[in-house]
Amino acid sequence: MRQWFVVNTKPKNENRAAHNLDSAGYEVLSPKLKVRKYREGRFVEIVEAMFPNYIFAKFHAIDDYHMVKYARGVNRIITFGGKMVPLQDEFIDFIRGKLVNGVAHIDKKRFQKGEKVFIKDGPFKGLGGIFERELEGEERAMILLEGINFYAKMVIDSDLIAAP
Repeated sequence: MRQWFVVNTKPKNENRAAHNLDSAGYEVLSPKLKVRKYREGRFVEIVEAMFPNYIFAKFHAIDDYHMVKYARGVNRIITFGGKMVPLQDEFIDFIRGKLVNGVAHIDKKRFQKGEKVFIKDGPFKGLGGIFERELEGEERAMILLEGINFYAKMVIDSDLIAAP
């Protein structure tokens, strides 16, 4: 009986391993995540692996072990206490339910007025502040930037702030 297992891939080889296992007739789930990242002074949307270096494959633990383990792009099959432990189908169904064309979208964290935040990227990286409010469109926020004995209002891309 085929069951779902976690497969560890070689670094940046999720697509290669998934393609090779899929071509060999195995059911594979390699979920992706669409994220905005700050790169070279601007934001870009990229699609990356939801679980870097891991995919899910459905195969027979005994009959298909060597075929899966030695597929190109695969590093190893994850074990617990030296034994392969199958995943529940409901777990895979839950992940699939969050995907649209194989890609998940994460809702942005909403901050409350007065909540402490810090700037996680960009020229002000590492500075702390207090969340004031979101501005029109969900892309920008106003924070009170903490200085020595003062606060300064600052408008910043909301993807650049995080909770400490």
